[in-house]
Amino acid sequence: MGNNNAKILPLDLFWQAGINPKNGLPVKFGGSKETLKHDVRKFLRLVDEQDAVNRYVWTNLPCNITSQELERMLYYKGQLAFFYMPELEQFYFMPYALDGTIDFYGRYNRIHPVPMTSGAEREEESKSYKEKAAVLSNLKLDCIYGVIDEDSLTEDLLTKSCVLLHDYSKQLAQTIIPRVTINEPLLDTMADCVPFMHTSLMLGTGIKGVRVNDADQASSVSDANRSMYDAALTGNPYVPIIGGVDFQELTDGPVAKSEEYMLAMQSLDNLRLSGYGIDNGGLFEKKAHELQSEADINGGPVGLVLQDGLSIRQNFCNIVNSIWGLGIWCEPAQNIMGADIDGDGLMYDRDDDAESTGIDAPIEEEGGEE
Repeated sequence: MGNNNAKILPLDLFWQAGINPKNGLPVKFGGSKETLKHDVRKFLRLVDEQDAVNRYVWTNLPCNITSQELERMLYYKGQLAFFYMPELEQFYFMPYALDGTIDFYGRYNRIHPVPMTSGAEREEESKSYKEKAAVLSNLKLDCIYGVIDEDSLTEDLLTKSCVLLHDYSKQLAQTIIPRVTINEPLLDTMADCVPFMHTSLMLGTGIKGVRVNDADQASSVSDANRSMYDAALTGNPYVPIIGGVDFQELTDGPVAKSEEYMLAMQSLDNLRLSGYGIDNGGLFEKKAHELQSEADINGGPVGLVLQDGLSIRQNFCNIVNSIWGLGIWCEPAQNIMGADIDGDGLMYDRDDDAESTGIDAPIEEEGGEE
């Protein structure tokens, strides 16, 4: 028998080559109404990830990664293990799997790390992935859940223990669902609003049916409009109806105005932001002038959601610092808090390490009273 060359290529390769994997056409030909929803969803996914990875700022990370990179791993994996590998003389953040038993609280007693990626594309990359997975599977690490006194430190704690980090509070299980999975249905619904709005703007009267005499005539129309839902998503106004019926509306009642879809999308976006603990306008926003007191009520309390993730991260830092003395720390981003925490006069976080970049940091002039 000949060699089996069957394989499934990742969709990212098609996009990088400028080809739309849905229809096989170049992106410049496939980026019209046919793929409008998918294009909008990619945009929303980018915005969602940026909101997730920039709401907290980490300092003194020892793993040659940035604050955004650490939050990105939490965004896609949900939980990570932090540990030290004496063979490589390096600290690591990695996903993990249970390797042992659980304690009375249901928490993991021991884990082993797993590679960040789930597979490889080429044969040599697949071999390297398997080698890394084999090495990490033999690395048994005891989980530490509390601050360690200096007198209790041992060599095993430094080299054979780990501290677990979660994006948000766990439910009954010891693993959580990553944000990328949780927010997917919400982003998908938000992506529906843009083509629906496009259809409303183009027609103003909704989707209509066209009377055809038989199936042969219907097939010519259905080539362009596969169904009522797809027609609304793609902006195609006509759907074939087999039978002796008159030209008719397929939707009952008045068609919503285009602004209604954008208001719905705005409400969904506010719901998404509330999941991160970021201030927003609430699920319902008035079209007319809104008082500040009304806006505050509609926005609702989101501070506890942000505090949930912050408390988890700061408790993680306290445990890590008690074992390895690294001095890592996590704070909310300044533009999230709406306060100048570091007192530099700017409402955003900046990396002003001029010594490492070779760029002179701006000099703030001192002013006096006249």
